[in-house]
Amino acid sequence: MNKDIVHNAFKWMDHNRYAVASVIAFIVAMGFVLNLTGCEAMTHGLANGDTTKVTRTEFQRQALGGEKDLAVRRIELDAEIAAFNEEIKLFNQRVEAGQDDLARQEAFKQQLLDTVGLVAVSAAESTLNPAALIPIGIGLLGGALGIGTAADNRRKDQVITTLKTAPSAPVAT
Repeated sequence: MNKDIVHNAFKWMDHNRYAVASVIAFIVAMGFVLNLTGCEAMTHGLANGDTTKVTRTEFQRQALGGEKDLAVRRIELDAEIAAFNEEIKLFNQRVEAGQDDLARQEAFKQQLLDTVGLVAVSAAESTLNPAALIPIGIGLLGGALGIGTAADNRRKDQVITTLKTAPSAPVAT
């Protein structure tokens, strides 16, 4: 009789094979759906070359850490840019000071040549007045003092700049 029940069940399943197959497929599909809904969603981590799967919480933690690292990097880059801009500013100031110094020296040289030329022409024409040489000498002396003062000021500025940029040293008493 036991054989008869099993045989009858297999016979019934053979007769209704597609209905049985659809019930089995439904049971397998429901198991798969339950398995998917029971598992937490996962994705690849944010680290370069990271192939491990992480959960939403871990992914958000990695995203926050990455944003923090990028913000720190941006601050470092902004500081480097500010230092670079300051370096450019100082370089441009040195270029401008050098151009001004060259222009003063050339103006003094031209004034000296003009004065020597005037004295030479006056001497050649025998119209040289010794009293006229006094204002010319005073002008040349003023130009020489101007160049010397400018050179001293540049030297003092360099000393001050060196003291400002040098690390603080203990003062000897």
